[in-house]
Amino acid sequence: MKKILSLALVFIMLISLGAFAFAEESESVVCGTAAQVMNYVIISKENRVPMRVFPAVLEKDGETKDVYFISLLGVKGNRKQVNSAKNLLPAAFNKKNSYAEFVVETIRKTIPEGSALVFACHSLGGMVAQALRADARLVENYEIVNVLTAGSPLILVKTPTEGSLQRLADKNDIIPLLSPATVTNLRQHIRSASREDGGYAFDPDGAHNLSYMRDDVWGAYDALGVKNGSATLRFSPDAMTVYGVVE
Repeated sequence: MKKILSLALVFIMLISLGAFAFAEESESVVCGTAAQVMNYVIISKENRVPMRVFPAVLEKDGETKDVYFISLLGVKGNRKQVNSAKNLLPAAFNKKNSYAEFVVETIRKTIPEGSALVFACHSLGGMVAQALRADARLVENYEIVNVLTAGSPLILVKTPTEGSLQRLADKNDIIPLLSPATVTNLRQHIRSASREDGGYAFDPDGAHNLSYMRDDVWGAYDALGVKNGSATLRFSPDAMTVYGVVE
């Protein structure tokens, strides 16, 4: 009798574990386009947390890889936040700034060394992430797989960089042009960006903040920002951790 009860208990536990695993899996989302990824980056003007981190699985060309999906916001809120306007000029000129320092320190404190990193960023956040591709503190201790930026100017980095860079720039978004690279290297600045028209000819705010979340505009770009690519990112939104002042 005890043996039968034990077997029954084991059977029930196996069913429970299976149901739990299914529940865990059902909570995950799969982003197959850049627009879907950007919906977890830009979100809304009211959500001002500068940095979000999601444990994720990157699938590309039939291969999977455990990564940390790191989202960096553009300018929001007041000067207490690292993603405030005070860091615009330093970031544009690839100079030391508190936003970049905050991101590096947070990664080193919270993400195990050797981990693979995938950045997806908007505006100022994308400027910072471009420079971090050459930051020795990250390059020597992590694998930077890709940096996807939306509405971000090109940042000229003279030292060698790690990982791919994909820049999205709506044709009516003027923000991607606001960097020294527009003057010093206009050809590279233009050629390095993928450009699509979201129909915001008389709406600069929409071009900068809304276009990149639209699948009808950016649906041909995969989760890494490669046109006609196959990369997807799978993660659980509930597993997100946020960092930075939120006042």
